[in-house]
Amino acid sequence: MQRKLIALVMIGVMSAISQHATAQNKPTPSENLPRNIRVDCKNQQTQFDMNFCANQQARAADRKLNQAYQTLIRSYKGSRRESQLVAAQQAWIKFRDTNCTFTSAAYEGGSIQPMVYSNCIEKMTNDRTKQLEDFAKNREGVF
Repeated sequence: MQRKLIALVMIGVMSAISQHATAQNKPTPSENLPRNIRVDCKNQQTQFDMNFCANQQARAADRKLNQAYQTLIRSYKGSRRESQLVAAQQAWIKFRDTNCTFTSAAYEGGSIQPMVYSNCIEKMTNDRTKQLEDFAKNREGVF
């Protein structure tokens, strides 16, 4: 039962992300970056390097967020708060992606846009991870 619920949650989250990208009919700025190259992120020399490394940092933040989310969702298994967390997380992902698209749109067409988008994703994701970790420490709430 727990695995089915987690699978449904992940499908819902991925669906929300997919719908967001599809609704805009264009990939997010960081989706245009190739994934099979190597860049020394400690010695970035070009805008491409900066864009690529910012994307890698955003992806690492997203992995940490997913770990915090999985830990928290397990603690709410079978409770009403479980479904509330799922809904909140789906809404938050949509907000984050839309907000970062808006933020980076000021640089649309420029070579810096993917970095601005990725930096926004990373910051908002790190903030959300901290919030979920705080919820996990204090299941009553953080406010």
